[in-house]
Amino acid sequence: MQKNFFIERYADLGWEYKHVDPLHAIRVNTLIVKEKELIERLNNRGVELEKAKGIQHGFFITKTPFPLTSSLEYLKGYFFFQDAAAQKAAELLNPKKEELVLDMCASPGGKTCHLAQLMENTGNIVALELKKERLIPLKNNLERCQIKNTIVYNINAKQAVHFKILFDKILLDAPCSGNFTQERDWFKKRDIDGIKRNADLQKELLQTAFYCLKTNGELVYATCSLEPEENEENCAWFQKKFPVKMVSFERVWPEQTTGFFMAKFKKIGV
Repeated sequence: MQKNFFIERYADLGWEYKHVDPLHAIRVNTLIVKEKELIERLNNRGVELEKAKGIQHGFFITKTPFPLTSSLEYLKGYFFFQDAAAQKAAELLNPKKEELVLDMCASPGGKTCHLAQLMENTGNIVALELKKERLIPLKNNLERCQIKNTIVYNINAKQAVHFKILFDKILLDAPCSGNFTQERDWFKKRDIDGIKRNADLQKELLQTAFYCLKTNGELVYATCSLEPEENEENCAWFQKKFPVKMVSFERVWPEQTTGFFMAKFKKIGV
């Protein structure tokens, strides 16, 4: 019964439910290696890749004769395992050299590293992570990918206002309910009350982001949830409560990728 509830909601939003096995994807870390060089190295070892449309350095893994996590290229930080849809978030924020950027919920660091890559390791990124155990993969990935412009704080993102500084750009990849492509028995584990609790937390984080953003600064809000309470409804709430303008939004339904939602806002005044 619970599964049917969600499936009917997806149909109302314009997507017919089906079983999906998202393709594994990588993002080439151009801070260390040229894209062509990495692809040639992997091809020579029997790895087959397909360019992911709509993103700069993303590729689907269509065939590999060995676990890529054991490859020298992975250990040296030449690429990052990252869902192709999720790679769109940092590109949407489009941070520039020398900007001050806040990544509010950073671990395991895929988007943090991507932001640094787009900034060519210049400027400054402040990456926040609440859970101490999640600092380990975050720090490991930053080191592996040779990220030099990022400082990590083990704090609740809602405390970011205590920095008393304003950021040029903010990425809020918010804690969310996820979706059925990411977790076994997702439909059995989720209910509407839990989704609403997540939506309330996301509203608190959006409010914090607003107060940490410069006027005319930009914010990207992203989730891997398919639920409207955590996506469109939160965006509507944000625009109603604060002087922000939605620049763009995109809902990515599961296909080759997992599900994803992202919206970009500009702070227009106080």
